[in-house]
Formats: sequence, C-alpha cells, structure tokens
Amino acid sequence: MKVEEMKSQSFADVSFDQWKETAEASLKGKPLSRLHTQTYENITLKPLYLPEDVESNEVDQHPGELYFTRGFHKGGYLQKPWRMANAAVSSSASELKEKLKKALDAGQDTLAFSADDLAEGTYSEVADILTNLNNEQYPLYIKTKDHFLAAAAFLQKAGLSNETIGVLGSDVVSNYASKGIVLNEKGLNLQLEALEELKRTYPNVKTLLVDTTPYHSAGGNAVQEIALALSEAVFYLEWLTDKGWTADEVSSKLVFHFAVGSQFFIETAKIRAFRKIWTTLCQAYGISEEAMKVTISAETSEFTLSQLDRHVNILRTGSQAFSAVLGGVEYLQVTPFDRPTGSESVLGARIARNIPMLLRSESHLEKVVDPAGGSYFVESITEEIGKNAWSYFLSIEDKGGILSALKDGTLQNEFADMMKKRMNDLATRKKSMIGTNVYADLGETLPEADQVNAVSLANKEIDSFASLVNQITDETTIASLHVKESGEAISPLQTSRLSEPFEQLRKEAKRIEAKGGTLKAGLIGLGKLKEYKPRADFVAGVLSTGGISVESSGDCQTVEEAVQFVKESGLSYFCICGKDEAYAEFGPELVAELKQASKPIKVDLAGRLGEESDGKWHEAGLDGHLFAGQNLLEKLSSLQSIWKGEESNE
Repeated sequence: MKVEEMKSQSFADVSFDQWKETAEASLKGKPLSRLHTQTYENITLKPLYLPEDVESNEVDQHPGELYFTRGFHKGGYLQKPWRMANAAVSSSASELKEKLKKALDAGQDTLAFSADDLAEGTYSEVADILTNLNNEQYPLYIKTKDHFLAAAAFLQKAGLSNETIGVLGSDVVSNYASKGIVLNEKGLNLQLEALEELKRTYPNVKTLLVDTTPYHSAGGNAVQEIALALSEAVFYLEWLTDKGWTADEVSSKLVFHFAVGSQFFIETAKIRAFRKIWTTLCQAYGISEEAMKVTISAETSEFTLSQLDRHVNILRTGSQAFSAVLGGVEYLQVTPFDRPTGSESVLGARIARNIPMLLRSESHLEKVVDPAGGSYFVESITEEIGKNAWSYFLSIEDKGGILSALKDGTLQNEFADMMKKRMNDLATRKKSMIGTNVYADLGETLPEADQVNAVSLANKEIDSFASLVNQITDETTIASLHVKESGEAISPLQTSRLSEPFEQLRKEAKRIEAKGGTLKAGLIGLGKLKEYKPRADFVAGVLSTGGISVESSGDCQTVEEAVQFVKESGLSYFCICGKDEAYAEFGPELVAELKQASKPIKVDLAGRLGEESDGKWHEAGLDGHLFAGQNLLEKLSSLQSIWKGEESNE
C-alpha cells in the first residue's frame, strides 16, 4: 500500500460493548473478570480503561500546579533535570576518589557515596576529594544509615562552601526500626543537634531523610510505603516544630526516598500519588506552596534482584528506573545487577550508570513533561493508590503514629503477612521471576556465599554532637565515628530479597553435588513425544529451579519400555509424564512395576488425578505429584532429601 493511501485510511469507531463482545468471544465463555488482575495494593486492574474511569477523579490538568500529581515544576525535567546518584561503594578514601572521578568523567552528575562503607581514610582526605571534585557544581548525595552523626561531624570539619547543595541524611525511624530500635530522647537530641548545626553551616543541604526502602524490603506494598512516608513526615513535623522549627523549615529539609519495584505502572503511580497526598498533608500544616516542593529520590529495588541468572537483573533495574523517571524524581540510583552476589563488578557499576543515561539521552524522557499524564489507566490507579494510602495513613495516626505502630508490632506483623503472600506467589509460580523460579540456568556459577566485607565498627559513646566534632583528628576514620545510640528495643523489620529461598535451594544442590551426589531425575514419557512433551517440559523446568537436571526415557509405548529405562538409568527419582488418557491406559500397575524394577526409588506423576484414581495410584506405590500451583519450595526441598540420603549412605 502506498504512503498516500495509508494516510487516507481510517478506522471505524468501536464501542465498549463491541469490544466486550469480542473479548468474551476470545475467552470462549469465560467471564471478562478472568482478565482482571489483583495487585498487592488490593487494586483490581482491568484490561481496558475508558474516560469514565477518571471522570470522577480530580485530575491535575497542568504540571507545577496543585496538587502536583503531574510534578512540582511546570517544565518537568526541562526545568529541573533528574540527577544520577549511583552511590560509590568504597572502603578507603583512595578507592572512593578513583570511583567518583570515573563516574563523573562517564557522565554522572552527583557526588554520591556510602559513608557507612568507608573503613579506611581520614575525614580530611574525603573532604579534600569533595573539594577537588567541585561539589558546588555536583550536588552531594550521601544517604547514611548508622553513620549520620559521624558524616555530619566530618562535614562540619570539612569546611566546604556554604553554597554546597545536595542531600546528607539518615532515616531515624526506618533505619533503626530495621535494627529493632526506636530512638529515645537522648538519641533524638543528638540527631537534633547535628541537624541544627548542618542547617546553619550548609543551608542548602537537605538533611531530613524519609527512607521507605526498609518497608519495601520487608514486603510492603505501594500503599503502605506512601502512608508510612507520610507518617514519618508527621513525626518530623511534630518533633521539630516542637523544638522551634517552622513547618516550612522542616518541609524544605525533607527528602523522600522510595524503592521502585517491578510493577511498572503501579510504581509510576506510587510516586505521582505521593505528591498529591503529600500536598494535602502540607495544607493541613499550613506549609507554603513553595516549601511543599520536597525532594523525591528513588532507587531500583534490591528486594527484587536475584543471585540466580543475575544478568536478568539488568532488565529489572532498567524497567524500574524507567518507571521512576516517568513518576518524576529528582535523584535516581540504579542498583548494579551483581550487587546481590556480594562482589559488585566494574561492569555492574558501568551498566547501572548507563541505564539512566540511556533514558535521558536516547529515550529523551527529560523532554516530555509528565509522559504518563492523561492515561486513563495511570490516572485511575494513581487516584486509587492515593485514596487507599491516605486511609491507611489515617489509621496509623489514629493509633498514635508510626512510632506507636512500630512499638506495638502492628506494622511488623502487617509486613510479615505481605511478605508471606509475596513468597507464596513465587513458590506457587503465581508470580514469575525469570532465572529463579522459572527458566533456571543449571549451568551458571553461583556465588559461594555473600562476599560483602562487613566492617567491624567501633562504638564511641558521646554526650553531644559538638563533642563528637571536637574529637575528630586527621587520623580519625569514618568507621570509628560510628556512634552507639540509645533507644527502645522493638521487634525489628524482617527484610530480605524475594529470591533468597530459591537461592538457598540451588546452593544446597551445589553442596550435595560437591559431596559426590548427582541430582538427576528420570522423566518417563508415555506415548509419543507430542503427547507427553508439555508435561515433561513443565517438570524439567520445575526441577531445574531446585538444581535438578533430567534424563528423558524417550517414547514409552509399553510398561516394559518404562521399566527398562528405570533399570538402565540407575537413577533414584522418576516422574511419569503423559496425557490423562495415557495415565488411564497404563494404569497404576505401571508404578508397581517400576518400584519392583530397581533399587528403592521415588516415583511422582506430572499433573493431578481425580480422587478415586489418585488413591489407586498411591496404593500401587506412587509417592507424589508435580503440578501447576504447587508450592515448589516445599516440593523441591523434599526431593533434594532423596540425594541427601544417598550422600549420607556413602
């Protein structure tokens, strides 16, 4: 067709009823609700969204205007580009200098590093690095955990320009909650003293960090993350205004940091929804419109990364970074794909740095203001997430606020329930993680163990922040400035990565093999290849996630052929694969013959049978089943015990 003819083509309008009729026909009698998806936020996603899905919502029409759903700035990233803030992880000042210089030369535009990992090098060396790398051109982005007071003291001694901009902060709520502590008055007073000194000497550095990544890594969903971000903001507002700060001063120092997970549009909507309900909270506190424009930063989720088939992590972090940019962030951190292995490589750091560059320079995302705006789907879920988060936030406040909810264990229990659901969805393959619970690569080399070098940190009790500053000498290391805070013990947040149970399965398989075991299963195919292949492929895929390889019998047309395969293979475990008709034809007698053919063996059946037939097969000696929806972690752990038993008998 010629271009001119293509331009003249038109498409007839299609009504929703016509679409629905076509969709239901394709479902062959099943209801349209089969296309609905339930999220962890208890939101039902539909296959099609229409104008009426947003007509009842108050959708911001212009970026830079209340309620800032579409962004804090009228020009979006054209007015204020997002910053690439991948943190350099270094154990010494010399290594830090090398990594920061390399990152800046390669295009990064933020001096970002982890103060918690600096075990060597004096504060003066690090200060010189920041001065020499021109921190007035490049903002600081130092997200501390245990070392906020130490880093603040080091910055006080560094004597950088009072025009220095950026972020230096630690979340005094979520960070300590992950360790099982709620700071008491003494600990909070030390934090306050440091905050006030930094406000005086570095007025343009933001120091109040609300970091929701511990909640994310404990299993929290988007609604919970937003609500807890608001609850922490209320804590800061109440605490500091009681100490003489104005609400505007508190807001102007706030940085909200989110982890961005794998639900692409949900994560974009999470950031957009947060801005709207944050603005609502600000109005209640009388915060000025300009002070409402807080800094929002994001990191790609380490919670969703896997040690298994780790290059797939590149796809995960790329998608998550894309989602964060669409939502609208000021600072973006991309996690290197190999960080879960404990040995972060030069390649990992390079790819992590290049992902936001690709989004900026090749996808041109900085040239479109709120590219997700106007989508019926995105606007609808943004509104729904925001409403649910606001309700959840109010329920926390009604119970006394976030500290009360942490002290009585309410939040920890809710996160534990959500984590259990997420883990169960992976274990039953309701959710897929490529290379981990599906399409496992048996040939990959697994890390022996987490190789992260834990730094032994000294504890130094101090009476005040000023005394800590005065104790610093040129020989003092960052690590030695770790200060042991006083706080009330609580149940800690239980954080982990989703893939860890499957990683443990694979590592256990490697351990068994290292001791001489051979994790191999025999697949008995009944009938012709095309008949048993679907179930055989399913079984092979399931077993591979537990580190178990397979050997196929080929076509077995008779019981005798199946028995011969069992005898010749010499394996300990077999799974029968075939169509239901083949199971009926061969009958349970097949299992009895197999059990008599060789040394004690275990025999499973692919798929499930009716209750009556299943009973007969088990009476004949069938040990179990492999089927869709089964808890694979439990099944594979049980199967590995077969080879553990062999190992113990050697």
